Amino acid sequence: MDANLFLAALNSADEKRLSRILRRVSLSQDEIAAIEYQPMERVILPIDCILSVLAVMRDGRQVETRTIGCESGYGLLHALGSPLSFERLLVQVAGDAWVTTLSDLRAAAQASPTLTEQIVRYAQATLIQSAQSTACNALHNVEQRMSRWLLMTQSRLGGSVVPLTQEHLSIMLGVQRTTVTATATVLKTRGLIAYSRGKIRILDQEGLKRVACECFSTIDAATEMMRHG
Repeated sequence: MDANLFLAALNSADEKRLSRILRRVSLSQDEIAAIEYQPMERVILPIDCILSVLAVMRDGRQVETRTIGCESGYGLLHALGSPLSFERLLVQVAGDAWVTTLSDLRAAAQASPTLTEQIVRYAQATLIQSAQSTACNALHNVEQRMSRWLLMTQSRLGGSVVPLTQEHLSIMLGVQRTTVTATATVLKTRGLIAYSRGKIRILDQEGLKRVACECFSTIDAATEMMRHG
């Protein structure tokens, strides 16, 4: 099952087990894939799309708590516990994903201790990313956070172009669009990025890493832990 690293890390028996219940679908940008306080119906394992998990306030404000790409998936944890989602799941970058129902994955996990172990490993990495993102939003400035977010998205998509508007970035970072514009201008002036309508191009990855906070390397290490145990 190409491109999703969670699936690629499974043993042959578990891969065969999941191949019977997975189907490939295309997801559109801005599609809401899960609604807060509603039961999960499906599990999504990105191939080349990017999902954003959002915490939504009563007044409608929202901020991203973690980013999900081809390294993992959304809904895996729900197969081991409550089907209720407490977050909103937004398709940030359109693309394909493997999808199955929550009930089918739960049955597969109950039949396979090794699959359950892999999901638990994913849970550990997810908790690290969520905790690090919370700390990042509270402690680091917008320039650091934007650099971290662009690097994370690039690592999941490959290539140097991130198909994303500044409006979307403002939602992900939980700041005003004018703040995103000012910060992007600073990064552009330093020769780190270029941007046009709907696209941000990373020109100097190493330079962007120097600007980004430590959270990028911490979350990246958590992803590697999930893959290799």
